[in-house]
Amino acid sequence: MSASLPEFLHELVSNSELQATLLVALVALAGVLYLLRNRVRRWNSERKTRKIIQRLGARRIENIRLPDGTGGEVIIENLLLAPDALVIAGIKRFDGLIFGARLTDQWTQVLGRRSYKFDNPDHYLQRQLNAIAQIVPDAPVTGWHLFTNAKFPRDKPDSVLLLGDLKTLPPRPRYADIPKQLRAAWKQVLEVVG
Repeated sequence: MSASLPEFLHELVSNSELQATLLVALVALAGVLYLLRNRVRRWNSERKTRKIIQRLGARRIENIRLPDGTGGEVIIENLLLAPDALVIAGIKRFDGLIFGARLTDQWTQVLGRRSYKFDNPDHYLQRQLNAIAQIVPDAPVTGWHLFTNAKFPRDKPDSVLLLGDLKTLPPRPRYADIPKQLRAAWKQVLEVVG
């Protein structure tokens, strides 16, 4: 094989057709990689987020639908069995700067010179917490929003976590280390969501 490499290089130097073909292939490859860069970046961000979410609880269920107690329904993106509570974790895929507070009706996302309003996610989180509390009223339930790419230049609400906040996570808790009361509550939730 090593004898064929010098032959190939000699052929490459002397054959302009081969040079042109390789140049076209390299330009095409560079173009494809350039076009896919956002998808690759997004895929990598999703992978990191999933790994972090999995480390927060001994068990996890995704995308469950529950009645909210007011005739409506909520969707819980991630429900985790953590050592101290059942945890609702919603992932917010926002870029840019976020301005919001616990008691405001709307938060604002700023991207460059443009701003976009969106409903305070704490209101929906409260409905999710209530839905779980209806199933297991005696179990501690908490929740937060994980903003994957955004920054909060002012006060960050207590219900918000950034990926940077979770860099130094302890190891994933073991199911055996979860208190019996929480394991029983977890089983009750699993029975309801089927």
